[in-house]
Amino acid sequence: MVSRNKKITVWLLYILFKPLLFYIVYQYSPGFSHILSTEYLLFLILSVIVVFFPIHTEDSIIFLITGLSLAVFIEFGLFAEMVLTTYAVIILMIKSNIKKDEHFRYPLNLLIFQVLSVLSALAYYGVKPIVPFGTIGGYCIVSMIVYMLTHLLGNQLFLYGAGKYYFKDKKVELFDDNFPFVLMSSLFTIPLTFILVYLSSELGRLGILIGALPFVFVTVGLNSYYNSRLNNKYLIKVNDLAQELTELKEIRLIFEKYLESLFDIFPVDGLSYFSVTSDNSLFRRGLYTEKSGSMEFEESFELSDESILKKALIHQEVLFFNRAEEWKCFCKQDLSYPAESALVIPVRQDKEVIGLILLSHRTKNMFDKMIVSMIKVVHQYFSIALDNAFEYEELEENSEKDFLTGLPNLKGFAKVLEQVSVEKKHKNVSLIVLDLDHFKQTNDTYGHQAGNEVLKQIADILATFADDKVSVARYGGEEFVVLLEDYGKKEAAYIAEQMRESIETTPFIAHESIQNKKAVSLKATASVGVATYPEDCAHLDELITLADKAMYIGSKQRGRNRVTVSYEGRFINADKNCFH
Repeated sequence: MVSRNKKITVWLLYILFKPLLFYIVYQYSPGFSHILSTEYLLFLILSVIVVFFPIHTEDSIIFLITGLSLAVFIEFGLFAEMVLTTYAVIILMIKSNIKKDEHFRYPLNLLIFQVLSVLSALAYYGVKPIVPFGTIGGYCIVSMIVYMLTHLLGNQLFLYGAGKYYFKDKKVELFDDNFPFVLMSSLFTIPLTFILVYLSSELGRLGILIGALPFVFVTVGLNSYYNSRLNNKYLIKVNDLAQELTELKEIRLIFEKYLESLFDIFPVDGLSYFSVTSDNSLFRRGLYTEKSGSMEFEESFELSDESILKKALIHQEVLFFNRAEEWKCFCKQDLSYPAESALVIPVRQDKEVIGLILLSHRTKNMFDKMIVSMIKVVHQYFSIALDNAFEYEELEENSEKDFLTGLPNLKGFAKVLEQVSVEKKHKNVSLIVLDLDHFKQTNDTYGHQAGNEVLKQIADILATFADDKVSVARYGGEEFVVLLEDYGKKEAAYIAEQMRESIETTPFIAHESIQNKKAVSLKATASVGVATYPEDCAHLDELITLADKAMYIGSKQRGRNRVTVSYEGRFINADKNCFH
């Protein structure tokens, strides 16, 4: 934001220097009497046509007034040129709907253009007497080129200085990506200026009308060319982004890449991401701005009925607005930073809106139809990538889950163990291996379906012990494993004994027994082994082997239905006195 003192300074400079500059130029400018002529009026009309076909970039507006001002300068003098330029700039700024708090841009831009007019005129007059070549029909082409280059380079220097030292814009560049196009356009208008001046001097009003036609066509053509060039630029970036999104499989990475790319590819200086809950409550999860960078937080929102976020949520379609007065009065909580243009994108999954993306820019009319259509295209790629990621993660989750019991399988358990190993933040990690006793006999007597029912009920018992520190998995067949984070040997042995006792004392009901059609009550017992890291081993992945040995050697071979712990290379049956 520009301070109030700086705004006042601009107005004071304008009030002091503008009249003085005009007065000096008026005194020495030739041909002032022609300023009220019909010919000059035609040039004013032509300037209005040029103003109505500006080229909007993210940070500025390009309009080809310099070629026309050069023609007026040659025909009517510097004062007439300054009047025309002032007239054209004022119309352009009115048409751009500059916000009230930025009205200081009127005097700033007018002052810059008037200074450029004087500098360009001095360059024209300075070169003309010393250039012995390049004169056609009494007009010096070299002087025209010098005039255009002086105006162009001077404009770049003024904009750079104003941006860097006045607006404190750290991203401002002396020669940005648009400079080659501006240079090409300026040089391209020199022949048109020559034709316009020559026809004007030879044919008068008719010559101006004839010379204006190619000038207007080129102005419209360059506008279309720039938009087409910008369109191709967006298409290339959108295509690259689509490929990158397709290659990503994680939902989190897809979201991060998409939001980052929206900010980088399109004219956006503010972006907010909101998650939507099942009851349509909103929480802002992320905020990206040019000045603050990216921020993550959880902030709940109560939306008014007129909020553009609420409308996008209800209608499930992209909404865009080009002026703050069209939307911002209803979104004071939704968006607190400066913005004029706004665009809301609903994020859908299975036909339900799960999020909203709010894009904004401090400039009016920034989201035109072309940009909106491009954003819609890239959003379709994002939606496809997001759907694929949801399916992929669902498949991954199912592949890590045991179909019968619903517990993690060996693959899922290995993933948990690897995560614990990578984090390395636990003082102790214990592992329990639990194997059902004589379970083959249960399958042979009552059938595998009955055995499966027992396994599911045992899995339910073990699952009651699970929490954020305890992970239970089916290791295979009738064997289960339990990983206990931050549990020492004594605590793990206690948990193991509780599990063993729960299995021993629970009657298991089998409804699908092969012996009869009635439900059968079955008993089961388990042999259990316990090992602890780093007390028993140097690496976490050795825990399974040690706990397995404790279970087979200490429990199975010593009578079953007991808990055995690995202790200093030995296997000790756990009871209430084993650690006293």
